[in-house]
Amino acid sequence: MHRKLPLILSCWVLFVSTGCVSINEYMEAESQLKKCNNQLAQTDENLKTMQAELLRSEERVKILEARLKTSEEIGTKFYNDLSDLQTQNVHLEKLNKQLVQNNEKLQRDVQKQKSVLVLQEKVIQLLDDTKKTIESSLKDQIAAKDIEVVESNDQLKMVLVDTILFESGSTKLSEEGKALLSVIAKSIKDYKNQRIVVEGHTDNKPIKSRLKNKFPSNWELSAVRASAVVRFLELQGMVDPQRLSAQGYSYYHPVASNQTEQGRRQNRRIEIILSPQK
Repeated sequence: MHRKLPLILSCWVLFVSTGCVSINEYMEAESQLKKCNNQLAQTDENLKTMQAELLRSEERVKILEARLKTSEEIGTKFYNDLSDLQTQNVHLEKLNKQLVQNNEKLQRDVQKQKSVLVLQEKVIQLLDDTKKTIESSLKDQIAAKDIEVVESNDQLKMVLVDTILFESGSTKLSEEGKALLSVIAKSIKDYKNQRIVVEGHTDNKPIKSRLKNKFPSNWELSAVRASAVVRFLELQGMVDPQRLSAQGYSYYHPVASNQTEQGRRQNRRIEIILSPQK
C-alpha cells in the first residue's frame, strides 16, 4: 500500500500537469460552484419567504374580499334604505303640503264661520227687532189670531188669513187689508238688509163658476193675490221693489186638513216672509 501511494501521487501530478484544466482554474470553478450553490440556497430561502408572504397575501385578499362583500351588502342595504327613506320623504312632503293646505282651508273656514256667526247674530237681532215692531203694531190682529208671527232659523214669517186682506174669491185688497199692509210696510221698510217674499196659498176648493174665466185654477188665484200684496207694499208702502217677490202655491202647501172648514180657513192665507239679503 505504501509503495503504491508514491505511484498514485505521481500519476495524479502527471494527470494534472498534462490535463486540460489547471489547478487554479479548477479551484476557481469550484469556488464559483460553491457561490452558485450558496446563491441557489439563498434563492430557495427567498422563494420560501415569498411563498409564505404570498400565502399571507392571499389570506389577506380573502379577508378583504369577505370584507368587501360585506361592505357591498351593507352598501346595498344602505342604498335600499336610502331609497325607502327618499320615497317616505316624498310621501311625507306631500302629506305635509296637504296638511298645510287643509290647515289653511280650516283657518279660512273658521274665519268664514266666525263671519257667519257674526252675521247670524246681526240677523237674529234684526229679526227680533222686526218681530217686536210688528207685534207692537199688530197686537190686536195677533190677539184675534188673524195674524201669526213665526220666527225660525234666519226667517221671520207673518201668516195672514185671507179674509183679513181679501173678500172670498177676490184678488182686490179690502180697506181693512190695505190698512193692515200699511202698518206692515211701515214696520219692515226700513230694514233694508231683508228680502221679502209674499206667498199666496188657497184651500182645495175649485174656483167658482163666476170667477172661472178670470182664474182658471187656484194657481192663478194664489199667484195674483200674492202679486197684489207685493204691488201694494211697493206702491203704497214704499218698500224697495228689489227686496220684493211674489209666489203662488195653489193648495199644494197646506198647513191644516182641507177636510174641515176650520182647516180650509187656515190654508187660505198670505205669508210674508222676511230673510237676510243674499
